[in-house]
Amino acid sequence: MGNEILNSPSIETQKKEKRNTIIITVCVILAAALVIGLTVFNRLTDTGYFLRSQTAAESENFEVDGAMMTYFFHSNYQAYASMASYLGIDTTVSLKAQECSLAQGSTWFDYFVSVSQSYVNELLALCEAAKANGVALDDADYASIDASIDSLTATAESYGYSINQYLITAFGAAVNVDDVKNCMELTALAAKYSTDFTASLSYSDEQLDAYYDANKASFEGVDVIAITIPANTYQETDADGNPVGDATSASKTAQEKANALAASANVDEFNAGIRDFLLNDRGNPEENIDAMVEQCYSEHVTASALSSAAEWAFSAKVGDTYVSGGDGASQYTVYYLAKTAYRDDTPGRNIRHILFTKDTYADDSKAKEIYAEWEAAGFTEAKFLELNNQYNEDGSITNGGLYENVLPGQMVTEFNDWMFDASRKTGDHGIVETTYGWHIMYYVGESERAAWQAEAISALQNAEYTKMVEQYSANITFNAEMLYQINA
Repeated sequence: MGNEILNSPSIETQKKEKRNTIIITVCVILAAALVIGLTVFNRLTDTGYFLRSQTAAESENFEVDGAMMTYFFHSNYQAYASMASYLGIDTTVSLKAQECSLAQGSTWFDYFVSVSQSYVNELLALCEAAKANGVALDDADYASIDASIDSLTATAESYGYSINQYLITAFGAAVNVDDVKNCMELTALAAKYSTDFTASLSYSDEQLDAYYDANKASFEGVDVIAITIPANTYQETDADGNPVGDATSASKTAQEKANALAASANVDEFNAGIRDFLLNDRGNPEENIDAMVEQCYSEHVTASALSSAAEWAFSAKVGDTYVSGGDGASQYTVYYLAKTAYRDDTPGRNIRHILFTKDTYADDSKAKEIYAEWEAAGFTEAKFLELNNQYNEDGSITNGGLYENVLPGQMVTEFNDWMFDASRKTGDHGIVETTYGWHIMYYVGESERAAWQAEAISALQNAEYTKMVEQYSANITFNAEMLYQINA
């Protein structure tokens, strides 16, 4: 799920771009992900000899055969399982016969081949870099892989399958436990080198300041108060709620309302205008109005998040207003500049979580069971990491469920509110329900660096990481004919 728990309000602090590194998640398939395979594929006769005899991708020292590529392909496909209906994917029809809604002129099969090629390209590049730099798997790494295989075997048995029957059923071809183990070893090596490489990159304050000065537009933000006034607020409707009358008139009324609000003499008058609109024009309950007005205030909003209002916001002075939307628009957004452009020196916060998704679990009973197990172990971080590796259904499984340098408003509401509670202290824990599921929370504490510094470090690391991957992927080749033979 990776960054799925990030919130997406219309005006917000710009999200941190995270490198799409190799993660072992795609190899440690969870029971929930395999369920889609159980309903789609049922071909148990293929021995897998043909797949294993074909090279799908290779670098100087490493190879991915057809069975391994099939595993990677379906692992990437299954990562989209929860969004299949939204994306228009029919799980009962071959992907080769379905047009992709994300890439015009391509099938969904083409799309997932492309995703898998990118993944394997990065995987092999990292493995080559690991070999070149003397990084290898150790006994602890192999023990972790064996534990993952044991977990997968237990999952298969819970469905009444042997591990190899389970994998064949899930992937529609004879992918067996040895193929999975080979994939896990490659991804474990890639992940190990990726972690080591990133940890080796450090930057002085002078380097960070220089990067900031060269990229101010990406880092500086303003504080704004904003309210959107939809034209349908003033659209006449019939007894069934269907729109009737003149839409142009409704748009004109909304524009007049926006212009009147923009004429406010000060912030108090502007907020009073918002209150009046929300209460009297939109008909919201009075007991909710204070909170709704407060939510109209956004801190450190970057130019990219402000879109068409950016040019105004970064040249205006405190107290200036702006209305987006021309004559006849379906909505108008009114902005009030509360603070001019500044650098955000606020430290982010770090948190670990274990997600039990609503796709897998019907209620919070499993989360409570695992939370009780953690409690019995004294709420230690070591036990948390162990449980994270077993149960977390979020992409952050690979780094102990950790999200670093999180800023207010970046996570969904319930997650955000728990994390940024004024009383929150290092070591706090609990269970939080969001739209995605139930999260066992472990609050790590404030980040050591300011938010802008963390973003600068991430950007600099991403640039060096990309350069490294490009260097080691120069000689990687793919067998296009073999890729098309993947059963999907």
